[in-house]
Amino acid sequence: MIPVGKGFLVSEKQVDEWIKQDYKNRNVLKLFSMGANLAQNPHGKPERWIIDFNDMSLEDASEYKLPFEHIKVNVKPEREINRAKRAREYWWQLFAPRPIMREYLVKKSFYFAVPRVSKWAVFIPAPLDWLPGDKSVVVASDDYYILGILLSNIHRTWMHTQKSTLEDRTAYTNTTCFETFPFPQKTSQELVEKIRQTTGELHEYRSQQMEKKQWGITKLYNQFFNEPSSQLYQLHQKLDKLVMEAYHFQADEDILEKLLTLNLELAEKEKRGETVIGPWSPYS
Repeated sequence: MIPVGKGFLVSEKQVDEWIKQDYKNRNVLKLFSMGANLAQNPHGKPERWIIDFNDMSLEDASEYKLPFEHIKVNVKPEREINRAKRAREYWWQLFAPRPIMREYLVKKSFYFAVPRVSKWAVFIPAPLDWLPGDKSVVVASDDYYILGILLSNIHRTWMHTQKSTLEDRTAYTNTTCFETFPFPQKTSQELVEKIRQTTGELHEYRSQQMEKKQWGITKLYNQFFNEPSSQLYQLHQKLDKLVMEAYHFQADEDILEKLLTLNLELAEKEKRGETVIGPWSPYS
C-alpha cells in the first residue's frame, strides 16, 4: 500500500484515544507494516499505525468522524495539489490501496511477508490486521508448505542470482525473485505434509527465540544461522533436505543449473497450455 500523504500515519496514542471515543474507529485504524519492522522487531510487529478507509465512499468514510476529520485537515490540502487525478479526487483513500491483493488476502488466515530490502530476506507469517506497505513484499498464502519452499536453500540460491544488491543487503523483488521462481511440480502428499510440519517447527522456534530475547529476525539469523550446533541451523538443514527431495535434486548437482532448466521447461509447458504448479500446494 502507498499512502501519499504523511497525515495517514498516526501514533498509537492517537489510535487509543480515537477508539476510546468511538469503538468503531478501530475498523479503519491498522498497524502499518514496512520493511524495517519485519527485519528488526520481535515477530516483525509494526510500530506505526495508518488510517485506512480502503475503497469506502466519501459518505461512508465520513461516518468515522475523528479519523476522517484528521485526514481532511492533514491530507486533503496536500492531495488537492497532487498531479495524479486519483490522488486529488479520492483524497481520503490511500493512493495505491491494492484491491487485488486485498481480495486474495481476505481469504487467508495470515500471509507471508519479507522486507523489500534486508540482509537475510527471510519470510515471516504476518496477521491480516497488519496492512503491508510498499517496503515489503507479500505472498498471499497461509500454507506452511509454501513458506518452507521460500525459506529453503533452493529459493535462496535462486534469490541470490536474481536479486539486486545494496551494500551488504538484499533487494527482494517480486518480479525477479518470486514470479520467475519454479516451484516443485511432482511432490507426494506425504512430503508436502513433512515440509509443512518442519516449517511449523522452524516458525515456532523462531517465534520463541524472538519473544525470549526480544530480537528481530535479522539479529536471530546473524547470531545463529551459520552456527552448525544451533537449532536454527539444524532446522534449516532438515527443511533443505526435504525441499531437495521435493524437487528431486541430488546434493552433488548444480542447484542453479537445475532451477534454470526447470524454469525453461515450465515456460514451455505454459506456452502449450499445460498445467504448471505455482506457489500453492498440489493437494490444496
